[in-house]
Formats: sequence, structure tokens, C-alpha cells
Amino acid sequence: MPTDTVLSRRRLLEAASGLTFLALAPNGRGAFAALPGVARRTGDPLPVFTALPYLQPGGNGGPVIDGDETMVIAWQTNFQPAEFAVQVDSIGKAEIPTRTERRNGSNEGEARYNYAAVIGGLKAGTRHGYTVTMNGERLAEGYFTTRRKRGEPVRFVAFGDNSYGDISDRMIAFQAYQARPEFVMNTGDNVYENGLDDEYARYFFPVYNADAVGPRLGALLLRSVPFYTVIANHDVHGKGPTANPVADFDKNPDSLGYFTAMHLPLNGPELPTASTPAIGKAAVVDAFKKAAGPRFPRMANYSFDYADAHFLCLDSNLYVDPTDPALREWIEADLRAAATAPWKFVVYHHPAFNVGDDHYSEQHMRVLSPIFEKHDVDIVLHGHEHTYQRTRPFTFASSGPAGAKNLNSKNRLVPEVFTVDRAFDGKTRTRANGVVYVTTGAGGKHLYDPGFTADPAKWRHPEDENGCVSRLCQSNGRPGGCG
Repeated sequence: MPTDTVLSRRRLLEAASGLTFLALAPNGRGAFAALPGVARRTGDPLPVFTALPYLQPGGNGGPVIDGDETMVIAWQTNFQPAEFAVQVDSIGKAEIPTRTERRNGSNEGEARYNYAAVIGGLKAGTRHGYTVTMNGERLAEGYFTTRRKRGEPVRFVAFGDNSYGDISDRMIAFQAYQARPEFVMNTGDNVYENGLDDEYARYFFPVYNADAVGPRLGALLLRSVPFYTVIANHDVHGKGPTANPVADFDKNPDSLGYFTAMHLPLNGPELPTASTPAIGKAAVVDAFKKAAGPRFPRMANYSFDYADAHFLCLDSNLYVDPTDPALREWIEADLRAAATAPWKFVVYHHPAFNVGDDHYSEQHMRVLSPIFEKHDVDIVLHGHEHTYQRTRPFTFASSGPAGAKNLNSKNRLVPEVFTVDRAFDGKTRTRANGVVYVTTGAGGKHLYDPGFTADPAKWRHPEDENGCVSRLCQSNGRPGGCG
């Protein structure tokens, strides 16, 4: 399919197993209004949709169990109430969504209503049709597919550092859509610059929940597949009294849109040390917490299974202490429980191992690598560096935390010993000795380090002895810079 082709409405719906809007029409960028003839509850105006219905995986992240699968159908409107319901064909009854209020912009700004219908009790790996109604009128209908069980094939896409309103966001969304994934694994920085609810409305939903498909338009990914993601630095972009990263609700009352726009598994640890820091007037922060409910702060760390894969998703922001015993114990327990998964992925935003100039020294997550190796993690995904990087499989010997305990600092170097598996080729030698680390932060924001691609000499740093350690080089018969 040519990448400059906009799909027709019919082909678009066939390709997506998609979502048909029966009674909604564009009403300005990113906003949709009901068509004439849709009934009103009273004489009040009908609400305008600021986020069309989209899919989220919901709070269930444990093993895939027939009859216990969930899906969340969510949407957002301006501050005008209406009576909504979601009908799922396999259930035969209407689910009434919850409604929460979310501040938008300044303290005096107009609020939004966030709606979420939790569909539970579903079989695994099955497609379900649904209909969204407003005041008894059908507005939209579509389909979703629940998680697959062990032994079934699955396809997903991963990218991060994406939405800020540029054409590149839409091109990446279009390419991801063409891959026909069953879900998206985002590596963080969903929206720029501050992770605000208003930025989700302007930059995220219009791109990944677009009403048409094309390289300059985006795609309707969110209408047919759920998004998983991790919290990242641009999701918590305020500064505290010591320049530490916090969500500043006095400056931005719609901070931490991650916790209100997303509906992700809630099986993470309830630890004070794992809480996303927030400051501001008590009334404003309390309003946010009411909108987020149990998702804040627990949704910062979670895990889920999907077919033969287990995903462990972690907060890696600079306020995180990866040496904290309680956090490490939870990570160990999670990976131990996933021992039967043929594939294990860990996802966090700040890459422990990368060669970029922008974030090389933020190495605090390196101290978790021995745990990942112990429990046979295959691949670690992250973003932050706006490039694509992939390592060879390797193991990492850490003798101590080094700079990992320098909380809220970008100087968190953890230089130690690398043992690289050079025999692994993914074809004849498919069992890797160690973990592969993939940085996939080229999801739409401007790219870093354009000169690195053709210059391998730049891929080495003196803090890591230019990419190797002397005894490693000697053991491989490659003295000096052994890259």
C-alpha cells in the first residue's frame, strides 16, 4: 500500500475491524459533535466529544483466564452531562460507565468529563462487538479483541517519545497501524511537554484515534487496539524546590494526564517510595486524585501477560530509587511468578544502556539488570533517547549502586563489567546469554544525534572504558577498544 494513500472509509473499517461513528461529525480539531436528530435528555445542549471512544486494557494484568478478561471503553466530553451506556454483544446488557471530572488548563478553565465502561467476564482471544449510546441513541459501534492465551501468536508495536503535534507523530501512527498490531507498547513520553490532560486532548487522541487514516492524518489505532505505556519524565515535568521532578498542580491543574487518560493494570506495589511526587494547593491535588481514583499512584508500576509474553512495566523517573529493597522484592516476585512465560519483556523509559549524548549518565536502572538476568528476561524496551538503538545480548556485573542512589540527579553513573554474547545471531544461535536492550524513542519527537548512525566510534564512552572492560576484551582475544 503506498504510504501517501488515504484509506477509503470502507477499507479503513475493514482493515481496523474498526469503529463506525453513526451519529458524530467533526466539530473543530479533535472535537466531535452529535449530528442533528440525536435526542436530548432535556433542553440542554448535547456534549461535544474531546476524545472519541478508545480502548484500554483495564485493571486486569494477571494471567490470561477464560471468562475473566476485561476491556475498558473510555471517552471524554466537554462539561455537559448526558446519559451514556455501552452494549456488548456477548454480554447482552448495557454497561453504565463511570463519570469523573477532570480540570482542564488553568484553575478557572473548563473541566472535562471522563467516561469509562469496564467490560468484564470475557473469554480470552475473542472478538466482541460493542455500541456506545447517548440518551438512548446509537453514537458509535466497533469491535475489540481480548488477550490471547499461551501458545497463540501475537503482534505488537513499540515506540515512545511521540505526541507533540507534528506531522512525524502522524506518520509513525500510520506506520504502526499498517503493521496491524493487537496492542501498542509505548515506552513513555506519550505527550509533550508536560503530560497535561489538555495535551492528551490536543496531541494524543487526534493522532492515535484519528477519524481517518493516512501518513499526514494519523490512524485509528486506539479504536481497535489497546495502548499500554509507562510513565516518563515528560509526564512529570514540573520542578520542586530543589529542582527535583514533580507534578506541579499550581502551575498546571491538569497535570498527570497519564493517570486519568489511561486505564492500565493495577497490580503494582503500594509503596510510598514508588509514588509519583505531586505538589500544589490541596483542593486542586485532591480533585486530581478523585479523578484518578485507585490509578494514582499505583499505575506507575504494573505487569501483564499477553499470549506467550510477560511484560513488566516500571517507573524509571529520576525520583525512583531502584535500590529500594521493597521495590526490588516486588520486581523479583513478579518475574518469578512469570517463570512459565516463554518471553519476558521489561519496559521503562530511561535507558540503562545507551550511547547517546543527551541521557547517557542516567544509568540508575542498571542496578536492576542482575535481577532481569536471574529471571531470564529476554528484552528490555525503553525510550528517552530519540533514536533507535539495540545492543547485543550481554550480562552486567554490578558490585554496588554507585550513582544509582543519587535521587533526582541526572548524574547516576553505574559503570561495571559487561560480558557480551557475540555468538548469538538470532538465526543459528537463538538462545542468548544475557539481555537485549532496545531503545525505541523515535516515535515522533525530533531525533537526537544524527551523526551517530555512520560513526561507530561515537558509540563508546570512557565511563564504560569505551564500550568494554579490559578483562572482557582479553577474554575475547580482543585487547583495547573491543566494541
